Amino acid sequence: MTDNTTTDLDKPLLTTFLYELNISRRKLTLYPPEHPQIAASVTKTLDILKELFHSSPVITLGISPDALYYEQLWLDKEDSTNQQFAQFFSALGIASISFHNGLTGEELIRFNQLLRSDRETIVSFGGFDNLLEQQQIKHISIILIDYDAFQSSSNLTGQNPAEEGLLWEDFIHGLHNGIIDFGGQEGSFDLSVVADIFNRKLIGNENDREQSAQSISLFIKNSLRTSKEQKQTHNDQKLASLLEHLSPEAQQEFLKSAFQTLEQHRDQAPDILQKIPHHLLKDTIAGKDRKELNISSRLFGLINNLAQGSVPTFHHNIKTKTTPLSEDIVRARLDVLFCEERQDLYMPDSYQAALFNILGDNVIGKIPEDEKQKLKAQIEDQGAEQNCAAIIFEILQTQFDPAQEESIQQNLIDLSRFFLDTGDFIYLRDIHIHWSTYLFSGNSSASIFDEKVLSNHAQTTFMAEVLDGIDLWGEEKAQDIANYIIAVGEPYCEPVIEYLGLAPKWSERQLWMDVLEGIGGDAQQVIIRSLKDERWFLVRNLLIVLGKDLAPTNVKEIFHLTEHPHPKVRLEVMRILFSCNPATANRQLLKELLNEDPEAQLSAIQIADLSRDPRVLEILHKKLSAAPNNDINLEIQKEITRTLTRIGHKESLPALRRILHKQGLLVSRRTKQLHVEILQNLALFPGASADKLLNELTNGKHKQLANQAIRQRQEFSGARQ
Repeated sequence: MTDNTTTDLDKPLLTTFLYELNISRRKLTLYPPEHPQIAASVTKTLDILKELFHSSPVITLGISPDALYYEQLWLDKEDSTNQQFAQFFSALGIASISFHNGLTGEELIRFNQLLRSDRETIVSFGGFDNLLEQQQIKHISIILIDYDAFQSSSNLTGQNPAEEGLLWEDFIHGLHNGIIDFGGQEGSFDLSVVADIFNRKLIGNENDREQSAQSISLFIKNSLRTSKEQKQTHNDQKLASLLEHLSPEAQQEFLKSAFQTLEQHRDQAPDILQKIPHHLLKDTIAGKDRKELNISSRLFGLINNLAQGSVPTFHHNIKTKTTPLSEDIVRARLDVLFCEERQDLYMPDSYQAALFNILGDNVIGKIPEDEKQKLKAQIEDQGAEQNCAAIIFEILQTQFDPAQEESIQQNLIDLSRFFLDTGDFIYLRDIHIHWSTYLFSGNSSASIFDEKVLSNHAQTTFMAEVLDGIDLWGEEKAQDIANYIIAVGEPYCEPVIEYLGLAPKWSERQLWMDVLEGIGGDAQQVIIRSLKDERWFLVRNLLIVLGKDLAPTNVKEIFHLTEHPHPKVRLEVMRILFSCNPATANRQLLKELLNEDPEAQLSAIQIADLSRDPRVLEILHKKLSAAPNNDINLEIQKEITRTLTRIGHKESLPALRRILHKQGLLVSRRTKQLHVEILQNLALFPGASADKLLNELTNGKHKQLANQAIRQRQEFSGARQ
């Protein structure tokens, strides 16, 4: 791969993500995991990653010693962020790192903590895989490569260091696009080097074998994808050549791993298996049964036929979620479900009989007996209505005449009512999603304006029953109901906003806010219109939702609320403006800090750490200098102390020191409380200057609290090491 640029629209965002990931990792060397700076940095990193997940649920980066590989291209090798990321992770022996949708802040913090260890320490604790499992990091996965293997192989072929670097890049390219894609078409030594690596790894220790199996699985999956898009004649030859270069034992292990991956893609298995020399297939299955190879009887039979030189023809394939049903089986199931002379089977009491009939011998095409038994077991374990819905979901992948489509719609409407009445919101959501997919697939004869299923779900009475389900079914079903509402989307926005305004508990308000956030862009205009509501707490909560993913076109509407009478509303407006218009937000912050209303001051102080204006720091120091003469002043000064700690500027330490050293005959109760707050925050205050101040305080009247703060800092420091 010689092109160092990419036209991928994710590239600039990806670079930003890597930059923020590096920052969040480095901040853990300065602050404890619980520190607000860590939380803010991790949140920012995850927000960018969520944008990347819009295009793919998994973001995978290949790593060479000085460059990164993403989506079939090497990222800009001159970019310092890319170089730093590549150098750091390659030094840990990481060849590929994947971030999966669903990654949490806690997982990212724990992962960053693992990265503080050197490579030898990681190995001594059982390797990265063990540590990821122990730390319950489920949404980050890595592939490790033993660099020593490349060094020894390179020496065998007489390669110089520059050639070794090219081999490494080619290997990562191959790992993500089919391992055999190395070097030029005439270069045979590349395959020998790769074969040498596999010969040792495929029969090595458990970690080596697992790495190899992952590489082979990735190669097979990519080969399945590319075989649909283009002919792979040259790479097919390299696959065969690579296998011939392997030792007999390594060949067996390579093909076993390949078979287990193909088990998940049985319908495409013949395309890959026919590229493998028949004698190798025969040697692999010789004297073995399907249980030893951990594959199904169907795949074992296919391999056996290919090994004998024959290619079987399949008249019928069992349906999987990723491939459409064959025409004959769709027709057979339609005949059972929708023929006029058997309309009694539409009734719920007779669904079970219909399902068993579908599995009978009268179906066109042949269903293998083991698959039939599996389906029957599923029918016995699940309700009749769920099974009927599942069958309808499967057959929605084909095209129907208007009469059949009308019958399907009526069945889905009846099932929707049943699932709503029984509280099965998971299947209710599935009905909406599958019918929506069918409606917009181009197969439907019904238009969006005259279809019945989606319009039934959006009826006022139906929606009211769904919303009442929160009280009816309680917390057990709350998340299922929320997921269903998010799937339906915009029709629920107005009633959800009203429920948000009426919710008495924060947990309920959080649920409705999460629903609005999940609906996303379709909800924003409805939320904008609702910002005129007189209930300040509702407006504040709606602003929190908008702030998670605000469209630039809506910033103007938000700005009008800078004059809202309630300070907590103005606080959320400032928080949003700091993310898109910091100069305007800073002017509003200065105005609020100087407001005579104590509540307005308190709200502004809570987000003062978002500003970089030195005037903000001066105002905070000045407000902290006077002794607290009432409870509200004490609360303001406590909040200032917490904010100054988050800012972490060393200029704040003299101001805190003066307060702690003030002498007098009598020290008020409020002043003592402020002293306690300051000393507790000094345990979190970043920088060596805070250590110096605490050591100084151990010789005075605050000796006990100062020593306690020092111990806390030492504990935090030990946790970071």
